[in-house]
Amino acid sequence: MAKRKSKKQGIGFIAAVLLLAVGGVAGFFTAKHITRNDVFEIIGEQTITLSVGETYQDEGAKAISFGKDISSKIVSETNVDYSTVGTYYIKYTVDDIRYRGIERYRVIVVEASEVSDESI
Repeated sequence: MAKRKSKKQGIGFIAAVLLLAVGGVAGFFTAKHITRNDVFEIIGEQTITLSVGETYQDEGAKAISFGKDISSKIVSETNVDYSTVGTYYIKYTVDDIRYRGIERYRVIVVEASEVSDESI
């Protein structure tokens, strides 16, 4: 009887391993299918060039996580000074398990205004 018991245990172990493997593969493909359209991207141009004094209305970013639109959770931070020549950034982050720690940046370049010949 001792042999039969260990043979049954061996078959049970193999069945458990096979079920675990099948479940893992099925889970992988299900997750791949659910997240196929996921994005975290900037809307519009990534680099914006302006003259001193001009302003820019930020178009923001969009985020889709596990098939759900979470764009309302996006936080943007900026230090743009439209009155000073320089290169500035708008940083976008979203508190989500899929995009935690990922940042997207829009570059804002503020250049000196060109003086036209007519204004001289």
